[in-house]
Amino acid sequence: MSNKEESSSKYPRDIRDFQVLSSMKPSEWTETELRYNHRAMSDLSPWLNEQGTHIHTQIIQEIERRGV
Repeated sequence: MSNKEESSSKYPRDIRDFQVLSSMKPSEWTETELRYNHRAMSDLSPWLNEQGTHIHTQIIQEIERRGV
């Protein structure tokens, strides 16, 4: 793995923990938080329960609303 790949796979330092974010509306999240959690939830989508799917849908809608 190259240094670039290695550094891009690390947990970003500028986003809050999902436990904190889950108590907030996606409209209050930063763009970095939206992008990171969308990516993670997309990767895990086959295993998300109804609540996880709902949160992922909210994230997608917020990304589209912001044009991110």
